[in-house]
Amino acid sequence: MEDKRIAEAVLEDTALSISGLRTGIRTKDGILYPVDGVSLTIPKGKIVGLVGESGCGKSMMANSIMNLLPRNGYVEKGSILFKGMDLAVSPDHEKRKLYGDRITLIFQDPMTSLNPVLRVGRQVEEVLRLHKTLSREEAKHQVIEMFRSLGIPEPEKRYNSFPHQLSGGLRQRVMISAAMICRPDVLIADEPTTALDVTIEAQILRLMKRLQREENTAVLLITHDLGVVAEVCDLVYVMYGGKIVESAPVRELFHNPVHPYTLGLLGSLPSRNQGRRLKSIPGTVPTLNQMPEGCRFAPRCESVRACCKANAPEMMRVGENHYAACWANGKEGTHG
Repeated sequence: MEDKRIAEAVLEDTALSISGLRTGIRTKDGILYPVDGVSLTIPKGKIVGLVGESGCGKSMMANSIMNLLPRNGYVEKGSILFKGMDLAVSPDHEKRKLYGDRITLIFQDPMTSLNPVLRVGRQVEEVLRLHKTLSREEAKHQVIEMFRSLGIPEPEKRYNSFPHQLSGGLRQRVMISAAMICRPDVLIADEPTTALDVTIEAQILRLMKRLQREENTAVLLITHDLGVVAEVCDLVYVMYGGKIVESAPVRELFHNPVHPYTLGLLGSLPSRNQGRRLKSIPGTVPTLNQMPEGCRFAPRCESVRACCKANAPEMMRVGENHYAACWANGKEGTHG
């Protein structure tokens, strides 16, 4: 009975829960798995970072959640739970009611995501009118107010602008407006500041933090930049080769990193290595059709053992709310 109450309390505090998710891509060489047994939890009102190098499966993870997989892609197994609904198996017509309304996505590149021949205000307005019963004037008013709240100057004028007439920072704010206009429960941001200079990046990150605080929106922030994670995230999941290799509260991860891959990522941060030569992780991320046996990081790991090459480690507890998939912690850790 006590376990049931604890489970209900955890569910009540969770915006999105993913368990054992495996996404397959059918190719002429067989089925490849860019997301392979991933589990993560996004608590309500928190910003969760999903970090890793390009090719680790982060964007495919977002596409799996948002039902945006390519034609040859599919969810093979696992669950994506939102308000009691499993999005991994729910019919498309049920999911369409949620996407863009309760669960939204900010894409990497606003210039390729916005329609170049449609005024940006109308594009955001279309999102709102698709999910809410509003007149054209009511929708336009809400869009302009959203532009104003996101710091877009002269919002009435910008409403009638085309994407090419806006700077990169303003285009990204328009994308955030489209994602936030329906006040979603979950916002997925896939590398939202990649193409922006550092000043605009800082503004966008502060903006996301404010929206999370004021709207109580849960955010999954996908990035390769641990500096960004340190600035805005509450929890962090580190992804490598389609798997989660470490997870922890952000302070714990930065002060007590455990997995060799996490240590390698942190070793390349200038802010953590002032006065010392930056380190790089040897080798490259394995391709999907050439995944190594055992631990997928083993070919690049400086602490590799024989057991690492033979068997894949499971996530093990290494501290309070801190888990890592590394054989070096096998004796002390317990499975999580």
